[in-house]
Amino acid sequence: MTPSEIIRILQRHEAWLAQRPNGSCANLSMQNLAGVSLPGANLQRAKLSGTNLQKANLKGADLADCDLFAANLLQARLAQSNLTNADMRGVQLRGADLTGANLEGADLREGTLMGSGDQGITMITTDLGRATLDNAKLSNANLQKVNFGRASLENANLDHALLQGAHLAGSNMKNASLCDVDLTGASLKGAMLAGAQLAGANLSGANLAGADLSNADLRDVNLRGADLSDANLDGASVLLSPEHLSLGLQQVLNEHLDWIESNGSKGVRANLDGSDLSQTDMSNVNLSAASLRHVNLSGSKLIGASMAMSDLEGANLVKANLTGAILDGCNLSGADLTRANLTKAKIAAVELKTEDGQPTGRHWPSNLSFVKLVGANLYAANLRKANLNNADMTACNLSRANLSDCDLDDATLDQVVAEDARLPDGITLPSPDAVIAQAS
Repeated sequence: MTPSEIIRILQRHEAWLAQRPNGSCANLSMQNLAGVSLPGANLQRAKLSGTNLQKANLKGADLADCDLFAANLLQARLAQSNLTNADMRGVQLRGADLTGANLEGADLREGTLMGSGDQGITMITTDLGRATLDNAKLSNANLQKVNFGRASLENANLDHALLQGAHLAGSNMKNASLCDVDLTGASLKGAMLAGAQLAGANLSGANLAGADLSNADLRDVNLRGADLSDANLDGASVLLSPEHLSLGLQQVLNEHLDWIESNGSKGVRANLDGSDLSQTDMSNVNLSAASLRHVNLSGSKLIGASMAMSDLEGANLVKANLTGAILDGCNLSGADLTRANLTKAKIAAVELKTEDGQPTGRHWPSNLSFVKLVGANLYAANLRKANLNNADMTACNLSRANLSDCDLDDATLDQVVAEDARLPDGITLPSPDAVIAQAS
């Protein structure tokens, strides 16, 4: 096809888009347009199915709602182009430059070719291997089984995209936005995802072996069955389900539950001293009477967990969420609960009873001596009779908390907010207004 013929087709196409006389939709299907230069061309809704556009210059072109089924765009220049809602099933884009392109709502699934006679059906995988998609917009795009191997998607927006079974091994998605994407069964082996936003994503069954997820946002991510071996999670905001713990740790938890439910006749009391359980969702877990000395539970979710009479001496619970947790009679001596959330937690003394269940009149207080509670939230928590001597409670929120009969000898209570709190006799704290004035 000659350049003059292409120009005439584009002129008639623009007339068709403007609903002017003598206009017609551009139909360039199956044409050989390799190396053509059409920067900024208006090809909205054009028919380019099976067209050879290898190494074509379509920078800034408008290809919205275009039919590009099985088109050849190898090494094409598509930076800043508009491909919204385009049919790109089976398109070949290996090595193409799509920097800043808009592919929102585009369909890049496998293409299906129906053969004649007994030739059957041929599936064409959409290929974006080694393509450049930095700053591209791919939100809501259908990218199932697309090959993005070693592609660059730095700062790209893929929110709500469908990427089931996609191949993203070795790709660069640094600082990309992948919120609420479906990456079920996708291959992300060795992918660069540092600083990526993955909140709400579905990564069940995905291969993330060796991936760099440092400083990534992985909150509320489904990682069930995902392979995270050798992955870098440094600084990531992530909550792993117990299923992602080692098999040994899972066995300890299961045997401990048997031990509790059988009153010690079955199972084994858990000893998890020094274990790393950080960034793990362990809501409602029962670790009552477990040995958890120096365990790392930083950033973990322990909402409603039962940990009564457990030994947490020296434990790391920085930023842990212990809302509604039961910690009555536990040992938290020397533990670090900086900025932990203990809203409505129960950390009171346990009433000791005889073997036949009769009260003895004696109590086993929770031990929080030398504990670090800087900036912790203890709103409406019950700490009755707890030992808090030498505790650092700087800037702690004790509003509506029950600290009656607590031992607060040598405790640091600077900038504490204790509105409507029940305090031990003889203990007075500044009013909330005075604390605010002091902080300012």
